[in-house]
Amino acid sequence: MATNEINIERFFLILKMHMRLILGVLAATLLITAAVTYQMPKMYMSTASLNFDFSANNPVDDRGRSVLSEDSYLTTQVGILESLNVAQEVVDSLSDYERKRVIASLEAGRSSIDKFIYSVRNFFKFDGDEDEQPADGAAAGASAEPGESLPPHKPYDWLAQAIRGNLLITPQMNSRIVEVSYFSTDPRIAALMADRFARAYIDTNLKMVIDPARKTKVWFDEQLKTLRNNLEAAQAKLTAYQQKEGIVSSDERIDIESTKLRGLADQLVAAQEATRNAESENRKLQEVLDRGASLETFEPVFSNAVVQKLKTDIRTIQGQLAEFSNSLGANHPRIKRLNGELSAARVRLNNEIKTITDGIKNAADLSREREKSLEEAMDRQKALVLKLKNEHDRIAVLLRDVDSAQAAYNAALNQLNTTSMQSMVDQTNVSIIDNASIPRNHATPRVSQNIALGFLGGLILGVGIALFMEIFIRRVHSEDDIMGEVGVPLLGYVRKLEA
Repeated sequence: MATNEINIERFFLILKMHMRLILGVLAATLLITAAVTYQMPKMYMSTASLNFDFSANNPVDDRGRSVLSEDSYLTTQVGILESLNVAQEVVDSLSDYERKRVIASLEAGRSSIDKFIYSVRNFFKFDGDEDEQPADGAAAGASAEPGESLPPHKPYDWLAQAIRGNLLITPQMNSRIVEVSYFSTDPRIAALMADRFARAYIDTNLKMVIDPARKTKVWFDEQLKTLRNNLEAAQAKLTAYQQKEGIVSSDERIDIESTKLRGLADQLVAAQEATRNAESENRKLQEVLDRGASLETFEPVFSNAVVQKLKTDIRTIQGQLAEFSNSLGANHPRIKRLNGELSAARVRLNNEIKTITDGIKNAADLSREREKSLEEAMDRQKALVLKLKNEHDRIAVLLRDVDSAQAAYNAALNQLNTTSMQSMVDQTNVSIIDNASIPRNHATPRVSQNIALGFLGGLILGVGIALFMEIFIRRVHSEDDIMGEVGVPLLGYVRKLEA
């Protein structure tokens, strides 16, 4: 076995040897624990319970769907409960009598040790004691350098900082309930302060919703004035342009004029086709005339029904002349009548042929004139449509400006209505389920618990001192210690006889 190794047997031998030391340390620890416990003032604890409703009953507060569902929400609320802001709300809610009682309970809650430490710190002029009440509020700014500006008073009362030391916030595990406990030497003050902290937190929680909403409402009021002016300016600009151009409905007029333009385009195409056909017929007629051919062979003349009928009548008359010429003389009245009819038929034929040829020439001229007229009308209509489209685009830009200004105004107005409702709410998502009651028995000091802890601490300290001494002061407790130190076999040992 190594020299410094301690087994179970050696451990108990060490305890046996230093039993007086261990008992002495244990007795001293118990005496100190009893003395400290005896001089500690009796503190009473009163508790109020808060319940957080994550469903957010507030109709204009949507935190139940977002913030309240986060795991860190209760931790944040515990921090708010422990804040100086809530403590200051509590202090502000106290009457003069209640404030005196609270200060008296704080003074009574100082133990002898606390008073001793405070006296030492005050002797050495240690600053920063939260529980110290300033003698003169104006003295805080007495050391300011010239030209510097300091606040005339601290943002939080000294009492607000002092009462936080007796506050205990305990969230219940796997629950939405948070317990607000306060310790005081006066049971009535303990109950009073626990209730005041709970109510002050509820008021602060409500202000955290109302105050930002009120500030936002003021900001939206200012923004709405600008947005309203922008909307009115955009609408006035659109109206002025419509009145200047005489436009009521640009979309309807564009549709009408575009329909007219498409109709003119169709007519122009038909006129161009007719012009090409008329000019083709005119060229063919000119070719026949240039060749010196008979116009009766020209297709439009040849296929004309009137010409065909006249030619048929001429052939009939010629047949009759040939028939009667063999039996009648040239001066016979019948022969003269037939010759007159033949001459008249030929005149009508020539006139009809001339009418057809003149019609072909006139048709070409008319087609060209109509085509030109339609082109001019189409150009005018196209210019009109383009002008209307430009006006429509300008109006569309103005309309977009109006719509954009209207949308911005409506969004700001809706948000203003929401924030206005939020600024007027009088309910929050936290409620008191148990008010604080006046405790009958003190919560601290716990004599039995302190004695038990003192006994355990003294026992551990005594055993620790014994083991520590064993490390530096080696002693022989058994034959194994001799064999380990000397390194030779043990032949025997002499037992001390008891007297």
